[in-house]
Amino acid sequence: MEPRQSSTQPVDDDGLPHPDFGQELNIVFWLLTGLAAAFLALRIYCKLHRGRRLWWDDYFLIAAWVSLLVSAATTSVCVTLGYGKNTYDMPAESITTMQFVAVFAGFFSVLAAAWSKTSFALTLLRLCEASYWLKTAIWFIIVTVNAILGTAMLFMWIKCRPFAKIWDSGLEGWCVDPAKIVVLYQWSAGWSGSADVVLALFPWTILFGMRKTLNNKERLGIGIAMSMGIIAGAASFVKMAMLPKLTGEAAETVAVTIWGGAEGATTIMAASIPVLRALIRGDKGRYTARFDTADENQLNATSLEALTSPRKAYRDTEVYVHGA
Repeated sequence: MEPRQSSTQPVDDDGLPHPDFGQELNIVFWLLTGLAAAFLALRIYCKLHRGRRLWWDDYFLIAAWVSLLVSAATTSVCVTLGYGKNTYDMPAESITTMQFVAVFAGFFSVLAAAWSKTSFALTLLRLCEASYWLKTAIWFIIVTVNAILGTAMLFMWIKCRPFAKIWDSGLEGWCVDPAKIVVLYQWSAGWSGSADVVLALFPWTILFGMRKTLNNKERLGIGIAMSMGIIAGAASFVKMAMLPKLTGEAAETVAVTIWGGAEGATTIMAASIPVLRALIRGDKGRYTARFDTADENQLNATSLEALTSPRKAYRDTEVYVHGA
């Protein structure tokens, strides 16, 4: 996802490169936003079509996509103001406005990542009612991810005094050392990526206890589907590695922006995949399979849609997955 550099960049008589990655940024960011919208829409369709009500994980995922949409829109505004070019190629009269809009773009990009992870974690909470240590670990991740990413978002707005110096460096005042801000953003990206990896491993622990209800093939398929969030973790780790190397060049800043958007978008898509198994299986209407096993009561109590399997007589049940 990193923009191409050096040899393809136009160079004028001044000997300086004059790239413009604005169009590339717009295409990738809106493509990610569109794909996330498609997966989310299918997730909601599968639930409503089967007569299921939306739950908190659905609402958080919808809010995450709206945040991603706002980030994409404000990023496009930045592009129209010159973002995607090197600073010396941006219109001087647009730089202050562009930097102001860019704060909103970054804020909502991180918010999309935080809320999409929260959605996935809330889904897992419903699947591990009987496990105290899993519930405790998941709540720890929910609280710390929102606290750490929330701190990073807060510093986007309070790192300078006066307030307007954040986007207008010509004003008198002071700002927190940029190196310290980079460390904060790195730490938040690293924690965010680590949370994705841990949350991707939890479903395997839960599915291990479903041996009476699901065969090995079913457990493997569900486990893989619910572990796709690890891709979002990879995006977060790439962004973390790139942050300290930023020099202000267009290619570098655009790449970080793309990876930031990819983190939220891929989490939304990964959170929707398990519910879409209903489409792949071709289940009809509101009726799902009955589990005539010792695990049936557990499944009904925890509401797992994606764990249903056509084995016995059909009846109306509350066995469904709320996301992931």
